[in-house]
Amino acid sequence: MSTTKKYDLEICDHQKLMQKLFPLKDHSLYGSVEKFEDLEYLTPLKLSDYTNDNSFDENDTTLEICPTCFFNTSGTTNRSKRIPFSDADLQRQRMHEAIALAKLGMKQGHGVMSLGAPLPSISGWAIVNGSDALGATAINTSQVDYDTIFDMKKEADVNVVIGTPLVVKEIGLAIEQEFGALNTVFPNMQIAIIFGDVLPDSMRAFIKNLWGIEQVYSLYGTVEADVVATECPDQPGLMQLMSERLYFEFISEQEILKEKSIPGYQPKAISVDAAMNGDIGEIVISDFSRESLPLLRYRIGDVIQIHRSPVDGMLQISVLGRSKNAVPVGDTYLYEMQIDRAIQKTFGNRISEWRLVEGESDSHRYQLRLNLQPGTEIQAADKQALCNYLASCRATLSMADVVSNIDFVQVSNFGEVIAQGDAKAKRILLV
Repeated sequence: MSTTKKYDLEICDHQKLMQKLFPLKDHSLYGSVEKFEDLEYLTPLKLSDYTNDNSFDENDTTLEICPTCFFNTSGTTNRSKRIPFSDADLQRQRMHEAIALAKLGMKQGHGVMSLGAPLPSISGWAIVNGSDALGATAINTSQVDYDTIFDMKKEADVNVVIGTPLVVKEIGLAIEQEFGALNTVFPNMQIAIIFGDVLPDSMRAFIKNLWGIEQVYSLYGTVEADVVATECPDQPGLMQLMSERLYFEFISEQEILKEKSIPGYQPKAISVDAAMNGDIGEIVISDFSRESLPLLRYRIGDVIQIHRSPVDGMLQISVLGRSKNAVPVGDTYLYEMQIDRAIQKTFGNRISEWRLVEGESDSHRYQLRLNLQPGTEIQAADKQALCNYLASCRATLSMADVVSNIDFVQVSNFGEVIAQGDAKAKRILLV
């Protein structure tokens, strides 16, 4: 059977699966619900509480390293979520990963350096098993044993590296310091697949330069629902949703504003297919095919922007950052990737890193801390140039007084970043 046909067999019929699940009767998480549209949103905190307060059948899976049948993830709640998987779920997960990795250029026969987190986190497991399902080989298991590639003298077998941006950066720097230029150490390296955090242009460029490769792609996912979208290889920053596997809804900014201003308001979600070009809002994910704990209307707190092709209307998205990191400016919001693009546009090669910190005494005043390249400094015109760029991107920002709300401060460094686990860059710090 060809690879394409194998993938075609894995396409989910969402409507059929939805009809099979509903109505729900006395479900331990969702209660009794007649139809999908009546479900309340599932949040990371609610899922964390549920999975920690309820036990799961130890025979749910036969995953050898996971005696209590779940993968651990702390996510954004700082409280572990224990996500259960049946054997059937694990097989579907393997294929889900394989489909996503194939979209990003991984092929049968490729050798993979896994820089995912070690078990019982799912990222290391998913890289190894997704690669295997595709016919590729993970040479090591996770970021903690990458040096086995050198012990086995398998450097020339590595074609793909997969990990979070900070881990790929920090481990790459460590390897370079010990062994030399990475394009010499790994002469057949072709692709870097980055997951677990947004991928700013500056970080993409850094990874390309460090590892000596041109193909650096972003994979957008969440532990609970696996891969959500894969970057379009010919359109950096734009992503295709894994709609063949997952069902997606969209909560617009307008609905989120109502939620913030009206006590008890439940924002209304629409099918992502009904969203218009340029719309910004939160993504909601459902996985009807899960056997152990179906994941329904999971509001993960990520903000996306809708992009539609002017030619055929094809849907793509870009990830703007976390909803909890949204920076209120007047009656609108700034998101992490909007700020990053404005900084890159304004400072270009002068910028090294940035961080936006909310004032403790004034919750609507911010300090933009900028770590610039040696020998460069903030210019008088930079602040207005940055704000002008933001205003040109969104009409609502052109009406907000961005300039008076943000102070620019040049700093020498932000301290050393220790890249452990699924490390994320903390660029926005709100009180």
